[in-house]
Amino acid sequence: MLKVDKKSAFLWTRGFIPRIQTQLGLETPNPLEIEICKGTSDLKTVCKDILALTKLNYNSCIFADGKPVTLRFADMIGSVLTAGPKELTQQVLPFKHYI
Repeated sequence: MLKVDKKSAFLWTRGFIPRIQTQLGLETPNPLEIEICKGTSDLKTVCKDILALTKLNYNSCIFADGKPVTLRFADMIGSVLTAGPKELTQQVLPFKHYI
């Protein structure tokens, strides 16, 4: 973590992992920009929480993904929702068809 001021920092979530003595992937690690917009939380605590969310995605068994699982999931859902046609060509069926 590189602290910029009381409410913002850069957080590297990927890079050298001491436990396995290497880094995952060949790319240069890029930091997440962290900014506390509301509340009075301690910046170090916020960064620790975000870092913990990047270490293991239990739903897909991805280790050290680099992105918090909550954001990864939101991005995946968003890509599914935007994959369909831009305009509905059929009318929405009555509720009884979904039961």
